[in-house]
This record gives sequence, C-alpha cells and structure tokens, in this order.
Amino acid sequence: MNTVHTSPEGAVFPIGGLGGAGRFKPKFVFIWALILYALFWITVMAAAVFLPGLDDPMCFGILGYKHEILNKAGSPKIIFLGGSNLLFGLDGPQIEKALRRPVVNMGLCLMFPLSYLFDEVKDNVQPGDLVVLSPEYADYSEEYANNIAVADILDPYPRAIYWILRSNCLNPSQLQVLLGHVRALGLTKLDYASRHIAQIVGHRCRWTHGKYNPGLDVLNKENLDKCGDLTWHLRQAADNQPSPVLFVVSSHLGDTEAKSINEFGEYCAVRGAKIVLIPPSVSDVQYAQQRAKVEALMAECKQRLKVPFVAPPERYAFPQKMIFNNQYHLNKLGRPVRAARMIEDLRPIVDELNKTHS
Repeated sequence: MNTVHTSPEGAVFPIGGLGGAGRFKPKFVFIWALILYALFWITVMAAAVFLPGLDDPMCFGILGYKHEILNKAGSPKIIFLGGSNLLFGLDGPQIEKALRRPVVNMGLCLMFPLSYLFDEVKDNVQPGDLVVLSPEYADYSEEYANNIAVADILDPYPRAIYWILRSNCLNPSQLQVLLGHVRALGLTKLDYASRHIAQIVGHRCRWTHGKYNPGLDVLNKENLDKCGDLTWHLRQAADNQPSPVLFVVSSHLGDTEAKSINEFGEYCAVRGAKIVLIPPSVSDVQYAQQRAKVEALMAECKQRLKVPFVAPPERYAFPQKMIFNNQYHLNKLGRPVRAARMIEDLRPIVDELNKTHS
C-alpha cells in the first residue's frame, strides 16, 4: 500500500511505488527524453539516406543511371574508371562494337578518391571482366584531393553512403563533416516533405529544392549514351575552346593511392578479372609543358604498382583541335581517335581473357 501525504492546501498525492497518477520519476523523464532525441536523429539520418534526392541539376545526378548500366551489363564486360576525361572523352559504343563485349563508362569527375571508385564497382566485377583505370594525373596522391566531395553524391544518389563508408576513403575529421552534411540533408528533406505532403501525395508537386543550375542541366540521362558517355558536347557548334589552365600532376604516388590500386588489382585477380591502367586524354600542347612531371610520376608508378600500364602517356596526348573546354576533355574529333587507340591497346588483353574464360 502506498502512503499518502497531504499538502497544506489539502491536496492528496501518492508517494512511493510507480502506480500513482501523476507520478513520473526524474530518471524516467531523462530516459524518455534520450530515447525521443535518438529517434529524432535516426529519423533525420534515415530521411537523408532513404528519401529520394531533391533532383536539382548537378553533375552527380547521372550516377544512378551509370549504375543502372553497370548492373544490366552482364559479363564479361569492360568497366572504365576515372574522372571527366572518361565522361567527356570516351566512345563506349565504338569500343563495345570492336571488342565485342559490353562497355560501362563510370567516369564522372576527378574529385573522388580512387578507393571510392573501386568500392563503387567491386560488387559488379565478375570472371572475365576487364577494368580499365584512367585517372587524371592529380589523382595519384592526396596533394590535390577533395575527398569530402563524395558527400555531394548523397543528395541525388543516397545509396552511395554505403560505398563511402565501406571504402574508408574519409579520415575522422572528414567523416565528421560528412555526418554534418547527412544531418543537414535529412533535415532539408523532412522539412520539404512536411511542407508539401499534400501536394506530394496528390502528385501535384515536384520533389525538388527548386534551385535551378543551368550550367549543370546538360548532365542528365538524356545526354548519356547506352554506355554512360556524355554526348551533349558533341552537338555543340563551339566545341573547341581549350582551357589555358595547365592540368595538375601529382609530385609523387601517394601511399594510400598505391595501396588502393594494388589491393583492387588483387581483388580483381581473385574474382577472375583483370585491371589495367591507361593514361587520360590531354592536350598535346599542355602535355609538352608537363611532360617531365608526368614521366617522373609514371616512373614511380611503374616501380610501385602491380597493375600494368598498357600505353605511354604521350600516346593519349591529342592535338588542340580535338580538345573540348577542359584540358582533359575531347570533342567529336578526338573521341573516335582515342577509342581507336584504346581498341588497339586493349584487344590483346581482351583476347587473352576470352581464351582464359571461354
């Protein structure tokens, strides 16, 4: 039986036990507050990852389509990994036709660390596959890295958080920044959903921030071909305005990058696949100015990397008339020339893979 206490005002309330009306011990208030706080932030994080991206134009919005191509390609296939030198400078259908196997161009931009690029495709690597790595020259070390740029993938393609975390491409301070980005993204999506729930349910509202970026709206599914190559710039009249800014070359091969490349090479070998390196496409004028740096970097790579280069850098230096807008990008004149060289360089490797896995 609970005892009772009568206040000076005559009110009677129970003390002792848990069953009295109006009774809630402070420690339980704290526990419930903690539970509700945790549930709130779990909801926010889940919203960031599982709600669709707010589909404003941005260069990472095409990543989901590239993964659709990768998932449907089957094997044996050729997967190209690298930055915008591939996005703007690869002719996948030409290579696909010549080498008689599906081609998937996963190239996007040079900001992503190599370990992320490898982790993004590793589950799709199958026996007989060929992975062609063609990174920009700044990607061989952390000197010019912008690893936290991977956080921007999460809005248009939230699934990428799995690869970001599994690849271990971020240090503790970068992970903290990523956590803040995910939190802000979740709050933004929840705020938008709460203010437009009726319109969304009634299909009367577009799921978007409404922030239009005209400079990036060309990077969409309609401007990619079946292999994941960008084709928009091939239709432009002014398709030859090379940037005067020199392409950047890492002064050394970073330990992290060397480890990532070698480990992925071993992973491919265990899966019955193969990985090779091909230099990126660059302007021959700029290559002449950066040749000494490139050759020094490549000499170190050949000493420390177990993955072979199938061609020297100068083979993929192209005349200025074949360059589009950026020192790494090719126009409609340059792409078929590069594709023809790639076909010639990769054919012996593909033939050997075909014999091994026939």
